[in-house]
Amino acid sequence: MSDSPTSANSPTAPGSSVDPNTVALTLLLVSGSRATFEFNGTETIQAVKNKVYENWPKEWQEEKPASPQSLKILYLGKFLADVSSLESNKIQPGTTTIVHLTIKAPEQEIHGHSKSDSAAKCKFCLIV
Repeated sequence: MSDSPTSANSPTAPGSSVDPNTVALTLLLVSGSRATFEFNGTETIQAVKNKVYENWPKEWQEEKPASPQSLKILYLGKFLADVSSLESNKIQPGTTTIVHLTIKAPEQEIHGHSKSDSAAKCKFCLIV
């Protein structure tokens, strides 16, 4: 594998060997769909989310988020902070690690209120 950043973000085939200097993440969606990507261990979680979004698997098109900010990565029961690195989260290079990828539903803003705030509210009352 070359040192160029673009080569570290392409999906890899399941069961393929992992370079001992890279971190392979198998992303698991709630639907059960999986895809494996390779990264440098020093990359931040935000960089991981950006690369996953930019290289969104064709099989996942129905689930594509609105932006990388809609993605959350869950590992060992906790959501990983965007500013943390793969290494700082103890995700080891040279092996494939399974993490959960959740997609936050986009909130629709209606006059400054979220969709859930605006549902079934009365704007005025009429007493007869």
